Amino acid sequence: MPLIKPALVKYFLAAALCSLAACSQLPVSNAPAVPVVAAVQLNALQQQQFTEGKALLIAGQYSAAQNIFSALATQQSSFAGIWYNLALSQWHSGDAASAQSSLQQAVHASAAHSASHNLLGILARQQGNFRQAERHFQRALQAQPDYALAHKNLAFLYELYLGQPLAAHYHYQQYYAMTQDEQAKAWLALLEQQLDQEAANE
Repeated sequence: MPLIKPALVKYFLAAALCSLAACSQLPVSNAPAVPVVAAVQLNALQQQQFTEGKALLIAGQYSAAQNIFSALATQQSSFAGIWYNLALSQWHSGDAASAQSSLQQAVHASAAHSASHNLLGILARQQGNFRQAERHFQRALQAQPDYALAHKNLAFLYELYLGQPLAAHYHYQQYYAMTQDEQAKAWLALLEQQLDQEAANE
């Protein structure tokens, strides 16, 4: 792992905590992002169960949500949204390995499911697989260019783990433009100071 520059130390912890907090804001998915052949349809009972599972997930009842999405996944294995929500319930329950497996099923069902690639990127980063994380965040943005959370995660990855401040600056800019997040504005200002200082020292 590249060394973190002194200018970044004072907010590295804040950035890491924000990154973890962002995981709790991951969207609950309704459907595959891009159907490959035809939209996967749920029958009335399955739709009711799916809605129920999402409500449980949002309420933080992860075990109950996991039971519902696990059952639905056996019935509708081509519905990426089921696998993604199952992965979210597993991840929040502390089972990262099962979450990763479910996310692989999600992107198999819909290769352009941006939320699944974003969460796969987070898991890869936590495992120290930074280039794999980069690929997943990029895939998320290829599928959904205005996915603000993927821009933020990619900015963190480039700045704090891959030592690519210019790339980080671009993705912070994109994230800030989409969200007007004042914290991102502060990160941009600090990063610009670092870049200016490095340019002056060359």
